[in-house]
Amino acid sequence: MILPLIIATLSVAFPREGTKIPSVEKCYLTGAVPPGVTNVFVQGKAASVHPLGGWTAMADVSAGENAIEVFSVDPSGTVTQRVVRNISVAPKKRIVKEAISSVAEKVQPYKKLPCAGDVPKVHPALRGVENPLVVLDPGHGGPVDKGAISPHSLPEKDANLRLAKVLKSELEKRGWGVIMTREDDSEISLFKRPEIAHKKNADVFVSIHHNAPPFDRDPRLFRYHCVYAWNEIGKKVAEAINRRMASSLKGSVKDNGVLHANYAVTRNPEIPSCLVEVDFISLPEGEIDSWSQERQKKVALAIADGLDDWKKTP
Repeated sequence: MILPLIIATLSVAFPREGTKIPSVEKCYLTGAVPPGVTNVFVQGKAASVHPLGGWTAMADVSAGENAIEVFSVDPSGTVTQRVVRNISVAPKKRIVKEAISSVAEKVQPYKKLPCAGDVPKVHPALRGVENPLVVLDPGHGGPVDKGAISPHSLPEKDANLRLAKVLKSELEKRGWGVIMTREDDSEISLFKRPEIAHKKNADVFVSIHHNAPPFDRDPRLFRYHCVYAWNEIGKKVAEAINRRMASSLKGSVKDNGVLHANYAVTRNPEIPSCLVEVDFISLPEGEIDSWSQERQKKVALAIADGLDDWKKTP
């Protein structure tokens, strides 16, 4: 439940203080107000407030330091809280036409993981393996890498871990071997995560995440789930998982399908790997669902069903 976590004052969760964002003309802010407060104003413009207090809005920004005032108004019309969020925006880069071709020549394609071989593992069904080993990777973690931040300042890293633990329990009931890249709020380097799958000789690797839009995009226009993969063996797992999630979440979250991504955790020639984006935690509705135990169980069952489907079909 999100209710016990509601704070007593106006909060602004994004961007975090001290964060320098790229050159943009608009930037989204999200935050929360106490129950009963229905009006939030960002730069004097009304923001949409969810019944449980979460809100999101777009602010106008320019290169340099921006002091953005946010205030809330209670039902009587009294201003209850004022917050000034300082946002640093990078200056626009000057593009030199003659340099474009030389820069393009220096861009190298992503290569396979240093720890990976070249030959995909034989599918568990073809090896007669009834209890495959999956590595679950709760994205982000540690004091610095919090991931996306929800309106009530809940970090993505915790939502990822909670869901991964529910999924682990469900898979173990079905006979799967399960290893987690982290069991607590630990900091695990990006390339260490898929390396764990190699060292443990895993059959499949699944990274769990919750999404947020780019700095200059309105969160209210984004709410979908998707699964990222890099190669054909990863795509097969991604398709199986996404199919089940689309069926389970139909009517609440848009299905954005299986997408290609050159991520460190998907770029694996040997072990089928994918990254699941469950929902947009930056949106009030996405935040509430992402922290709901009922919803976590629903998503965990869908991912487990997808993995079972993949396990049966080479």
